[in-house]
Amino acid sequence: MQFNPTDKSISLVADVDFLLFGDGTTFNSDYSLIDRARNMNVAMDEIIAELFKADPNFMWDDTTNPDFPIATLALVANQDHYTLPDASLVFHRVRVMDQNGQYKTLRPVLRREVSDSELNATGMPTKYYKIDNAIFPVPTPSHGAGNGLEIEFQRGANHFAADDTTKAAGFASQFHQFLSVSAALRYAKANGMKEKVTMLTADKESIKLAVRNHYQMRSPDEKPKLKLTKQSINNFRL
Repeated sequence: MQFNPTDKSISLVADVDFLLFGDGTTFNSDYSLIDRARNMNVAMDEIIAELFKADPNFMWDDTTNPDFPIATLALVANQDHYTLPDASLVFHRVRVMDQNGQYKTLRPVLRREVSDSELNATGMPTKYYKIDNAIFPVPTPSHGAGNGLEIEFQRGANHFAADDTTKAAGFASQFHQFLSVSAALRYAKANGMKEKVTMLTADKESIKLAVRNHYQMRSPDEKPKLKLTKQSINNFRL
């Protein structure tokens, strides 16, 4: 579904009107486009968090992005830290190009795990730590290279603007109604529509469960991992 296209049959904005007022063909100006866009963006952030948790093997990325979530930065000799891409949320891999032009993967560590001698050293990095939105290769690189630092990351969703029309959310289309249901629910809560709140809350949780089940099946080529669970000794009888 699209945010606010002319075709109301695929419109998230029209679906909000239908859910709240029973008529998706007429825009109800009591619920402004600014408020609808903001509330759908809140819902988008919520569902993206579910996608991140649903399958750690499948790196979800917003399908409306024109590029892949891999950034390269210039590696600068004797520069101890590098700012991460603003759009990144989760970082999966950092690689540094060596003096032969080959990328080498760095091992993530905590700063407190790094010795004083390592913090003071320069050379070819073998590990890195993070502080805020910056990464610190260890040791500090002694050489430079264009595009010498590669960062693989997971980013958030591309939000709607109030004047968007045909823009769609960047996850599976069968679950786009999560956004309109959530936006309708926030309006219903703000306006004391108790029956609507009950109905829309149930709809929202149902869609969220379906999203979780769907995305957990995205990596059929991955072998399932067995997990041992603790059981109380009281469960066993002689």
